[in-house]
Amino acid sequence: MTNKHRVIAYARTSTGKQDLGIQVQLSAFKPFCPDLIYQEQISGRLEKRPELLKALRALRKNDTLLIYKLDRLGRSTQQLVRIMNRLNDRGIHLLSISDNINTTTPNGRCFFTIMSAIAELESDMISKRTKDALQQTDKKLGRPGISKETAEKILKLHKTGRLHNNEIAKQCGVSLSSVYNILKRSNQ
Repeated sequence: MTNKHRVIAYARTSTGKQDLGIQVQLSAFKPFCPDLIYQEQISGRLEKRPELLKALRALRKNDTLLIYKLDRLGRSTQQLVRIMNRLNDRGIHLLSISDNINTTTPNGRCFFTIMSAIAELESDMISKRTKDALQQTDKKLGRPGISKETAEKILKLHKTGRLHNNEIAKQCGVSLSSVYNILKRSNQ
């Protein structure tokens, strides 16, 4: 096994109609000579993106994940922080070309430390607002018939990012639109 530190690139656009976007990303990768390139056309809001998961599995300690821009990796601060924490735990670096972020540098690591703190604060504030609002009213979160416990379970499952919203709906025994409404009301 080689000790060479690899560069693994990940390119993404939201739809199949954005071929130009993929080409722009692939062109931007060329100067970095990536060892592997994973690309897909799928919504960045989804946690389970097959090619991203393959890229993450391919990375080893001291490798670098190369992306064109942070929003190609994730669409929310929390999502980005979860991915970045997984990379940090495994000793993997991140290089975002357009954002000029490189976690092999002190400034790059500082940026993600700050981003992580903001995401944690955001999560705590959403949770506190939800709890405060529920204490101020007799109303239940969600559609009539959805208990407070079910709504909290939906929010908790969504926060983990392990399930798609339709899977959360099935697991909680509610409609997909109920999941979306609960998430919307809690600003997630």
